[in-house]
Amino acid sequence: MPPWIGLVALALTLGSCAPASLVPYDRNTKYQVDTASSGFTLTVDYSRSHFIPEPDAVEEACKNAFVTVAQDVAAKRGRRVQQIDEQQIATKLGSNEHNNLLYCTATGLVAWQ
Repeated sequence: MPPWIGLVALALTLGSCAPASLVPYDRNTKYQVDTASSGFTLTVDYSRSHFIPEPDAVEEACKNAFVTVAQDVAAKRGRRVQQIDEQQIATKLGSNEHNNLLYCTATGLVAWQ
């Protein structure tokens, strides 16, 4: 095994923008919930492989995943959430050119109804 493979793996581990305690949601999505007084703060990490980079499509899919996960978390707790304004979701986009991966982290407050 070439020595640079270990360096790439280390860089990927250290360079990850996702929180450490993410729960898998589906094959492209992981999430973390932090309780807040009026609801919860949700962090969603979304990633997918690409042949042609489509950062706008990945950001839109990331925001959609945020809304879906928020509604599912609320349903599991027997609650409903207020309508989520996608403009209030903070996103951070990135890419890994070694494995053709685009990723997005979305974070925002989800308020109970």
